[in-house]
Amino acid sequence: MSNKTAIVIGGGIAGCSTAYALAKLGIAVTLLEQHDQVAMEASGNPIATLYPKLSIKTNAQSTLALQGFAFTLDLLKQLPNHAEFFNVCGQIQLAYDAREQSRQNALISQQEVTFFQALDAQSASDIAGIALKTGGLLLPQAGWIKPKAFCNALVNTLNITKNFYTCIISIQENASQWQVNDENSAFIADIVVLCNANQVQQLSLCKSVYSTPVRGQINFFAPTTASQHIKTIICSTQYLSPAVDGLHSIGATYAPHNLNPDSETADTLENMRALQKISPEIFDSIQPYHAQGRVAWRSQTLDYLPLAGQMLDEKTLRAKPPRYNANPADLPWLDGLYVNAGHGSKGMITAPICAELIANVASNSALNLDKNLASKLNPSRFLLKELGLKQLANALY
Repeated sequence: MSNKTAIVIGGGIAGCSTAYALAKLGIAVTLLEQHDQVAMEASGNPIATLYPKLSIKTNAQSTLALQGFAFTLDLLKQLPNHAEFFNVCGQIQLAYDAREQSRQNALISQQEVTFFQALDAQSASDIAGIALKTGGLLLPQAGWIKPKAFCNALVNTLNITKNFYTCIISIQENASQWQVNDENSAFIADIVVLCNANQVQQLSLCKSVYSTPVRGQINFFAPTTASQHIKTIICSTQYLSPAVDGLHSIGATYAPHNLNPDSETADTLENMRALQKISPEIFDSIQPYHAQGRVAWRSQTLDYLPLAGQMLDEKTLRAKPPRYNANPADLPWLDGLYVNAGHGSKGMITAPICAELIANVASNSALNLDKNLASKLNPSRFLLKELGLKQLANALY
């Protein structure tokens, strides 16, 4: 596909991993970002934690989480100097109440492959580097990432051109290509991938791509004598990180539809209560706490699965809905228009594997995901279900 061109809109982890996946195929990629650098929105936190949420039941979410976790681990190891922005420190999920303990017991009884390790309180304390009141599950392959450095490593390689301060106002078909317009310029390419989170649905061709902005706040504090020896990520209801570049992170809160860009006292208190639950000693050591924090918005879907794949033409689909057993190849696909968004709090795990899926579809290659799972991620799935075509929505490939 070396003669193909692509435009990727959005410079977070979804956009940067998509640009990387397409550029690997020899496609000339132009990355358009509204800010002055990559990773300025939800991907802009000082660190991101890399671990899958373990589920008792196997479903699309849990399958994607595990496969995405493995994919991101492999991707990180391929990047130059990855040790500078990725640390496999492990993660301990504390059994902080009876319900969580019951969930962990069920996970332990189901485990067929040694993916995690059950710990008592003493073992957890030894591994974490601080005293913990309860045990939990250790995921030794988990770790932390510096998202900005990760994103830069992805787009500072291969044939990727970056355009900053570019705010997209519209996209339109232009002959057999796509035209992307900002206030001053027009960009033309064969392929366009929308990776701009909650802004995707603001574009006229994407009104049916549903997602909700979910506000998340994290708080920071400098290491103290009580916290300086933390070696792993420690989770209760929130996560606590080791000190990275002189700061621990604790968070994140969850507030759908809250658009306040400033740190909120209520969210700071929620994060501090979580810290106190993990380690009363560390909580006491930072009092009085002078709040430091950061706010960003996740893009979350109704079914908690990402939006990843090729778009359907909503106008044509509504005008002439297909039969429930129609051949997916006969649907009104918008050739060359894709979405990679809606990753919620799991972007570091799900965005890269979804980027690879889009590269597979764009190049007519074998899919990296099961066809049924890939169908469940398609950005037009909610439109198909609204039209009573749930069966078709689950069998698009």
